[in-house]
Amino acid sequence: MSNIASSNHSAGASGQSAGASGQTADPLPSTALFDLWEPHIGAFVSLCPDTDAPGAGPLAGLTVGVKDVIDVAGRVTGNGSAACADRAPAARDAEGVAALRAGGARIVGKTVTTEFAFTDPTDCRNPHDITRSPGGSSSGSGAAVAAGLVDLALGTQTAGSLCRPAAYCGVVGLKPGYGCLSTQGVTPLAPSFDSVGVIARSVKIARAAFGVMTGRTGDDMTAGATVTRWLLPGDMQAAPEMLEALDEAMRAVTQGAGPGAAPTGAGDVSRDVSCDTDAIVAAHRVVMLAEAAQWHGALLTSDKGARLRPNFRAALMAGAALEAAQVAEARCLLRDAAEAFWEAMRGVDAILTLPVPEGAPTLDGSTGFQHWLTPWTVFGGPLISLPWGVDRLGRPRAVMLAGPPGSDWGLLALAERLEACAPPVPAPVAPFV
Repeated sequence: MSNIASSNHSAGASGQSAGASGQTADPLPSTALFDLWEPHIGAFVSLCPDTDAPGAGPLAGLTVGVKDVIDVAGRVTGNGSAACADRAPAARDAEGVAALRAGGARIVGKTVTTEFAFTDPTDCRNPHDITRSPGGSSSGSGAAVAAGLVDLALGTQTAGSLCRPAAYCGVVGLKPGYGCLSTQGVTPLAPSFDSVGVIARSVKIARAAFGVMTGRTGDDMTAGATVTRWLLPGDMQAAPEMLEALDEAMRAVTQGAGPGAAPTGAGDVSRDVSCDTDAIVAAHRVVMLAEAAQWHGALLTSDKGARLRPNFRAALMAGAALEAAQVAEARCLLRDAAEAFWEAMRGVDAILTLPVPEGAPTLDGSTGFQHWLTPWTVFGGPLISLPWGVDRLGRPRAVMLAGPPGSDWGLLALAERLEACAPPVPAPVAPFV
């Protein structure tokens, strides 16, 4: 794998770099750039000292933010929680962080997370509109990449925690298939679903980072690939502008970007697939709360319990009250739902869908709508959220590719071709400049 950026080609204030666009930008970390953005978006918990030697390898010159549920040697893993304020710094990097360092990337700092990657909102804001949420729980990772403070950032997803901030912030989000990337050195929320993933400025960068962290490469699925357009059934309706984005992306799959252009995929197939979205979301919540209580329930009876945020505290209490039979029943429902879904999608290489029904919400005490992402997480395959222009309010739109377990590399290849057809997302402009 060849280098995709040189040491002076990190993202600048525009969020672009020579590694992705051929335009040279200021190196990072730039004090001026951080001073410009951080007071307004609050993407970072802390910055790492610039003591690393210049990296050599396929990620040389790229800068990385790390969600603050993932260990970085010498930094406290604060989990977005006052309950962790007195923790000692991590003794070593999480496996994913160590792999990125070994690949030549430089770790810039720890990015803001919701408490224990649950749903209590943070003070982090969306660079495209600081009155709006960046989404969660990988809030700071999405915001930092969108603002051009880093080239890529690590996040996690247990329900919709990585693809949602990527979608709201107008950047690429890769949630690999379950178990593809190590969770060693990552604070668990619900290990049955927890996945480490990448938020990046481009699919090319996400693909390179994934290759470094897995130590392998894969095949291109686009020759002869079958793609279907499908939305999860449910009460929530997608905004018209999001549906337009989905239609445009489907045309790019089947027809290419314009007259004479080659299609990004081999063709469209129809599938009439039944899916009880509400039942899956409810069962997922049962298992997630039970596992969260198993891992963190002791906080409730310690002197740290009073420091917990309300949503996470309530989640631990609810999880502790669940009966074993309830949890077992929920696990069976989720297993059966995933098996039935992929059986119904047999012969489909990729599904084109929407990660969220509309653009980023205002700062209303939530991190946005995640019920469309929860079933996809349960289904266990890779997910790639792609920016697709902006709506009439200037909010980034997004589409998402989903694939069956084991299709990560093929889905990345398809996503890179589809990305080339996407309308641009204008770079965010720092407020009060």
